[in-house]
Amino acid sequence: MFGGSPSTTSPTSPQRSGAKGYFKCGSCSKSYVRADHLIRHVRSHTREKPYVCHVCNKGFARPDLMKRHAAGHDSPDEGKRKRPPPYPKNGRVSQACAACAKSKLKCDEEKPCRRCKEKGFACDWPDGGNDTSPSPGLASHGEEPSYSLDEAFAQPPLTSLTHDDETDMPDAVDPAGFNSPDVSIDNYLPPTGIASIPDDTISMTYDVQTISPTMDHDSGVFSIDGTFFPNFIPDSLIPSLVRNDMHTSTNLPHDYIHDVFDHNVQFGFDLTDVDFGLIDFFNTRGIADASTDRSEDSGIALGAEAYRRSSLSNWTPAHDDTAYANQGDLSVPKSIDSPEASMRSERQILSERLSAGSRDLIFGMVLQTSTKANLTRIMKSFPSTELLDSLIQDYFEFQSCNIDSWIHGPTFQPNDQNPDMLAAVAAAGAIRSPIPTIRKLGYALMEVARLQLSSKYENDNSTTRDLRASQTFALTLDIGIWSGNGRRTEIAESFQNPLITMLRRSMRFRRSAYSNILPSMEDSPESLQRKWRTWAEQESFKRLAHHLFLHDAQSAMMLNVTPILSYAELELPFPAVRALWDAKSADAWRDIYLRTGAGPSRLPSLVDTLHDMSELSSFRGYIDLHLSTFVLLHGLSALINEYHRLKFISKGNSKHWNALVINSRQQELSQILSHFRMLYHEFAEIPSPQIMLVYEMISMFLYMSLEELQLFAGKEDKKEARRVYQSALEWINSIDSRRALWHAGQVLRAAKTMPSGSLTGFLAVGVYYASLAFWSYSVVYKAKNAKKPAGSPPEGHYGGRWPTVFLDGGDSTDVQKFISLGCGCPALQGPLEPVLVADPSQTMALARGVLCAEASHDALPPLVQSLCQLMGDLGNAARSTA
Repeated sequence: MFGGSPSTTSPTSPQRSGAKGYFKCGSCSKSYVRADHLIRHVRSHTREKPYVCHVCNKGFARPDLMKRHAAGHDSPDEGKRKRPPPYPKNGRVSQACAACAKSKLKCDEEKPCRRCKEKGFACDWPDGGNDTSPSPGLASHGEEPSYSLDEAFAQPPLTSLTHDDETDMPDAVDPAGFNSPDVSIDNYLPPTGIASIPDDTISMTYDVQTISPTMDHDSGVFSIDGTFFPNFIPDSLIPSLVRNDMHTSTNLPHDYIHDVFDHNVQFGFDLTDVDFGLIDFFNTRGIADASTDRSEDSGIALGAEAYRRSSLSNWTPAHDDTAYANQGDLSVPKSIDSPEASMRSERQILSERLSAGSRDLIFGMVLQTSTKANLTRIMKSFPSTELLDSLIQDYFEFQSCNIDSWIHGPTFQPNDQNPDMLAAVAAAGAIRSPIPTIRKLGYALMEVARLQLSSKYENDNSTTRDLRASQTFALTLDIGIWSGNGRRTEIAESFQNPLITMLRRSMRFRRSAYSNILPSMEDSPESLQRKWRTWAEQESFKRLAHHLFLHDAQSAMMLNVTPILSYAELELPFPAVRALWDAKSADAWRDIYLRTGAGPSRLPSLVDTLHDMSELSSFRGYIDLHLSTFVLLHGLSALINEYHRLKFISKGNSKHWNALVINSRQQELSQILSHFRMLYHEFAEIPSPQIMLVYEMISMFLYMSLEELQLFAGKEDKKEARRVYQSALEWINSIDSRRALWHAGQVLRAAKTMPSGSLTGFLAVGVYYASLAFWSYSVVYKAKNAKKPAGSPPEGHYGGRWPTVFLDGGDSTDVQKFISLGCGCPALQGPLEPVLVADPSQTMALARGVLCAEASHDALPPLVQSLCQLMGDLGNAARSTA
């Protein structure tokens, strides 16, 4: 989504003072004149605390803070120093002996005191016992002391001071440790404009919402609990950091903390407590999590919470997460598995129906992999032959109207197949059912087939070259990766590589593994049947190889990882024309082949069309045009993925990569996508809405980083979301953001034309990503304008004088003005009135409605349910910050 962020420089930066530093930070490129200053600055990034108290093992970033803390352990009554209360107490100074008062050290008020006994000093106490010795630097004879705050900070730690009139004096606080030898100007800005501290108290207030344990005034970044917040982040994107038990504290002068304190609470500090406990307080007090005050939580915080509740969050295995956990779903109630059930139909896609014997083979395989606890239940209610046959027929009906058809239905005879293959096909049909019980049966059957495959491969390694075994394997991967379940998704992701390796080692991605099989009118029925089945098996391998490429590319986009299978490996020819694939018999196959002509001996491959996309038009009568176009489109997505990886490593002042090369690569990819669109509309009489949806989604990815898009929405945590905020800010100010919004709107436009129930799997993820682009854009836009003074007009193109530009409509002059110049009010076509992109909650609701359509929540696949829930939660998060 977003590019790199320029570093900011605070008013106290050495660069501002004119000093040129030779010691440079590798994280934020700040430079310092002294090496120790750099070391201390680096600790603001690493949160390292190398100085440890020898008594309580508490860590500190600076040695002077550790020494001052350790001094509190000197009391014999305390094994560990107590932390200061939330507010300091007012009271009179403690009584001290003359020696301790002269040395400005703490006295334990015993006669003789412990220090005098250890040093062998005479412990002299003032007459009366309640008077205290005068301390240098304080006025006597009844005069009020006058301290410059700079002088107060320059005082060494005082534990006991005296005054003739027993006046309570303010603490000499050095919160930054400025006078210690380990502190420099980059850590502390001296206060100005304060000449003295009047009377007997100093008024100090602070706001805990913005205080932090450490401040890096060079980078303009302060760290709270290890998180770095840019000083330009608006308050609407920073969650409340107030602790429930902290309502008061201290305030330092305005110049020191850049006007971050605003609570007007008065406190008097007793001079006897001047042991720099305030610094220890800031080091030890944690800052509450943002969730402590949900009413003030930000859109980023709620976005992170929404991700944690969704199935897209990282899966954390539990003890009861096993392949046998859902075996109870293998039993189906009679209300569903009966001839009178509404889901039963008389349609027959395959040449034969499932027999009772084949059903028993599936049942026996299930019993072999089931635990004893589930055997009785499964044996009583295992699906009937009719139900399993109906599910198998469902899958092949779905394949017949899908672009990516890769199991040859005309030669698939259910009663000749292995039980694991039948179970996998039935599972693939079951997961598309609107009935939750049937979907659960499908996922349970998939687990059985997956477990059976492992033993099959180990018992006979020749199975790794078997077509049906590879197809069964691919079916289990498809079901798992789009299941919407973290466990199944992770297993499917991890098992992609073995199947790809098997096909790679059998040369199925190379042209040499395939030969031309030519039917003729002279062929005998037996010879023609043999040729047809040989061609069908070879074509099935070819389509399986391309299916795995599509599966790998789509799962990589969903999981935001690098694809396993490279586009450069696919040198095998594209699949043959769809009419040959759909031929119901050998005779029909021969007639179609002879009618279309023998064709060229060398069909193009993905590598060929990436080199020259016009190859698609030249061979349009001999290849499966829609499938070949779909594969080419996913090859372009891999190029865009590579572009973003290269852009990521070249961000900032890279020594090895030129920014001009990166920009040139983006322009080149943009031209390639435009050329692809023109070619597809030329040779496709009716453009497929599925191809157009994926095309617009991939075009959208060219103009935004999918990784940063999800991080900003809170996929990992709030820290990562805030980290990419500056990139998001730069993104919405660029033309790339408007290009991405346009393509996101076109994704929704294509999704509206999809048949009912077809927005599943990767297509559903595409709709979600489009909504996320709108959400991120509008949230950052609102946060940016929230920083503007009240009453000032908002920045950008949401003013009333601009025309409304419908991003999910057709191309027009207004659209081009909006993309190029930012002139226009972007909106989506709502059911009743336009939905402005400036309203993230409304755009999320609209996209959610497109994805869910009119179906009930339970009728949707689990992945679609999870995406709808996540989109709703993100919309609510945006609404709460409005």
